[in-house]
Amino acid sequence: MTFFICMLFPIFMSAQSSLSTPASWDSGILVADAESGDILVNVNADTPFRPASTVKAITTLTALSTLGAAHVYHTVILVDTLSNSIFLVGSGAPLLSAEDVTRAAMETAAILPNRAEWNLFLDPSAIAGDTHLPGWDEADWNRTYCPPVEPLCIGDNVLEIVVASVNGTLSLFTYPPLPGLQIHHSNLTTGYSTSITAIGGNWETGEPEMSVSGTIMDGTREILYKPFAGAPGELALILEDELVNWGVNASYSGIQKADLSLRQTAVMYSDPLWIILGSMNKWSRNIVAEQILRTVANSETGEAGSTRAGCDIAGALLESLVPAAAGWQLADGSGLSRLNLITPRQLVEVFRTGAGSLEFGPEFLASFPVNGVDGTLSRRMSDLPAGAFRGKTGSLNDTCTIVGILTTQEGRKLALAIFLEFPRGQIWRARAWQDRYIESLYYGPI
Repeated sequence: MTFFICMLFPIFMSAQSSLSTPASWDSGILVADAESGDILVNVNADTPFRPASTVKAITTLTALSTLGAAHVYHTVILVDTLSNSIFLVGSGAPLLSAEDVTRAAMETAAILPNRAEWNLFLDPSAIAGDTHLPGWDEADWNRTYCPPVEPLCIGDNVLEIVVASVNGTLSLFTYPPLPGLQIHHSNLTTGYSTSITAIGGNWETGEPEMSVSGTIMDGTREILYKPFAGAPGELALILEDELVNWGVNASYSGIQKADLSLRQTAVMYSDPLWIILGSMNKWSRNIVAEQILRTVANSETGEAGSTRAGCDIAGALLESLVPAAAGWQLADGSGLSRLNLITPRQLVEVFRTGAGSLEFGPEFLASFPVNGVDGTLSRRMSDLPAGAFRGKTGSLNDTCTIVGILTTQEGRKLALAIFLEFPRGQIWRARAWQDRYIESLYYGPI
């Protein structure tokens, strides 16, 4: 594609001549002064591209604008002593742990009156929607970056599987502890080499199953991570087990909406939103992005939070930032969907607005990885001073994107977005091209 340069300067012209993209690539680039908004480089900046995980920047700005940086999720346990009922009520909180449930069970058991039996119900009504979204490649569903989106989560809804062989004896362990987990491993043996495959599911039934097969060399250990289905029900079963351990005769009885005025016996608090956003953006945790977007929808509409409603809210924000944008669409909050189409100009405005906010600017920027230091940028642009660039990366098998704020060697702050689409198998080449391009901006007088 032809480069259209809005502002010319000698050093950038020399960098441009050595950094032209291959003919088979499509590119969209916008570089702007982060404070004034003056456009310095425009390459198809108003053409929609697949943004991949840079969509998380949109989710971040939307969440900070609506929920606030200090928002804390409350996952609560409510009790109805008249009907001998206990309710586990979800709030859409990402990254709940089995340890959170253990503590909540203890606090609940300490205050419950002695009864012959308690019915335990799950209330997931705050969040709604499919576990896998339109545009998600089904081939990715068994990968750690594509866990199912659930009303209640256990960590990332990813199971750690540890396989070992000691003196010819096979052992298999998993974490977190899932009471309903079914593991099929009859085809797992000890051999002269290690090659193990684990396949998760069952997505159709929503029940946690795992098939582990292959061989493992004696005296070795192999660790795998795979997404699992059915996290809400498993969380309720963990609570059931913990209540029983604390002397409460509780039995999980299914899903039922709770009266929120019932007595509250325990609260599982999340970290503040700005900390959760840092975990999401630095390590590109897709399930966290989807949970946050649905939380925004729940908070803003008062109804069960869905991805569709969350995208509508985020889309309205994008329209307010770039009213003239055309041909774009949002399909999820993480960027996994290939149906997302966003322009470089929209992402630049997201970063300019977020970083420039008096209310949450520091929290917005701090949530993103730093070049050469952490997250998805830990090994990128390491020749630049640490902190010269903060931003969000994104990739699909034919897409490589990066957006963020660059502080040049002269101290000027630039907001930039680089979108590249190319034939499959060239992702590393595309990342290297992006890094060289950003380095040329750092050193060039603009």
